[in-house]
This record gives sequence, structure tokens and C-alpha cells, in this order.
Amino acid sequence: MQRRIGLLAGICLLFASTLFGQINSPTFRYVTIDFPGAASTDATGINNFGEIVGFYQTKLNCAPNACPVHGFKLVNKTFTAINIRGAISTWIFGLNDGGDMVGAYETSAHAFHGFLLHHTGQFQIIDPPAPLIGGPLAVNNSLVVVGGDFRWQGGKFTKIDFRTPNQGEDQRLNGISNSGIIVGSLFHQDFWNGVLKSGGDVDIFPRINGSDTEINGINGRGDVVGVGRIGNGGYVAFHIEAGETSTDGSERPLNPILISFPGGGQTTPHSINYQQAIVGTYLGANSTDHGFLAVH
Repeated sequence: MQRRIGLLAGICLLFASTLFGQINSPTFRYVTIDFPGAASTDATGINNFGEIVGFYQTKLNCAPNACPVHGFKLVNKTFTAINIRGAISTWIFGLNDGGDMVGAYETSAHAFHGFLLHHTGQFQIIDPPAPLIGGPLAVNNSLVVVGGDFRWQGGKFTKIDFRTPNQGEDQRLNGISNSGIIVGSLFHQDFWNGVLKSGGDVDIFPRINGSDTEINGINGRGDVVGVGRIGNGGYVAFHIEAGETSTDGSERPLNPILISFPGGGQTTPHSINYQQAIVGTYLGANSTDHGFLAVH
């Protein structure tokens, strides 16, 4: 517990970036997250103790399978590389407060598998059986894992499907809160829409500025982050509540607040914790990815 209290305090000490604010929005401070020696870095998850996960590459623009991907964990300003034994590449997408992580890896046979890596070192493969799709993208404190169109817990898969049959729709379950609220994205009527499931209630939210909108992560307050057409940035929306199901745009808007790394290119927030610290990715020089952490 003392270590985790120190992590919370360490978030404030991590910042050395310029103060950056938006009109009519909270003021956010940003810092770049780059794995040492990496050519590109993506920050994909943050838990309530400030631990951050993601993945990185040391080489870019090379032949297929010659640019391996490595997972990482960042704790109290210390990076640790995470590579699944025997894998060509490893991606880490999310973690919970216990330090359990989910992600994907590629084998030498160029097959992809999802996994749950417990903080104890125990390793479980999570490959949804057909016709379920996708891989694990998020895990909560109850070890409920979501991704694609499935929910997984204790080895059991459950299908969660927002799609209308025979309409060519697609979906991704991107995040889950500790209370079990699931968020994701639904390709509906030729656009991506943010979607939220709380118990038996499902909300499909209106698109931001009439264009593709996705929800990537949710915290225990009901705050969400994602991407929409707001310049070259993503967004945060505070205290989203589940209401009645709607597919006609009649749900109340997300009321987005811009998240955009100062001086960077396209900014994509992936995860938000209870302290409303946000991690994601932005495009830097030469269109290379950099992770970021933002607090307000």
C-alpha cells in the first residue's frame, strides 16, 4: 500500500511539460511517454495507482516481422519491457489496479493470440472461439476481460453484440470499469458511434460534429475518453450516464472536452483512471507515435 500511495504522488512529479489549456475546459498538463531508445511508443492503459502500460518499437519501416513490437509497463518513472516468451511481438493494451495485464502476441508461425498476464506471473491465453471476434483490450479488478464482441471471466466467454443483423455493422468493446460498465465503438449507419453498456441498458451516443466517434476507455466515475472530429485531438467527457437505448441520435451528446498534445499531430486518448489522468498516443515529427500522460 505504501508503494501505491507513492505512485499517486509520483504522477505530479512526472510532469515537466508546458501548461496547456483549452477555452471553456479544464486545464490539462501533458508529458511525453517514450520508452528509452524506442523509435515509437504507444501508451494504452493506466490504472488507479498511476501504473501505465503500452507497447513500443525500436525499428520502423522495415520488412514484415523485422520490426518486432514489445510491451512495457511504467511504474514510478521506471520502464520495464514485457515480452511473451517465444513471441515475435507483444502488445499490452490494458491493466487493472492489481497489475494484471491483457494484450496480444504474435508467434513465429505468424498466429496471433490474446492473453491475460497476472501480476503473479500466471499466464492465460484468451482466444475467443468462433463466431466471436477480436482480442482482449481491457481488464477490470474482477478479472473481467472485454474485446471485440466478447466478455470473458474465469475461462467463460459471453457474447455482447450491439450490431443489427445483416446490416454490415462492426463493433469493438474497448474498455470496462471496475463496476462492470462496458464502452466501445459501433459501426452503424456508415459511421462509428460511441457505445456504453450498463447492465441491460445500452446507449449509442450521437457522433461528435457528425463524424466518426469512438469511446476507448472509462473510469469508475463514468468519465470516458475517445476520438472524434475535434481538430487533430481526441476528447474526454465527464460523468456519462447510461440512459435509454437509442440509435437515432436522440441521446444526449457526450459534451466532449478537447484532448490534444501541444504541438503534436493527431492525439488519441486510450484510457482514463479515477484521478482523471489520461494516457494515449500522439503523432510527432515524421509521423511517429509517442505516448502521453495528461492530468488537469
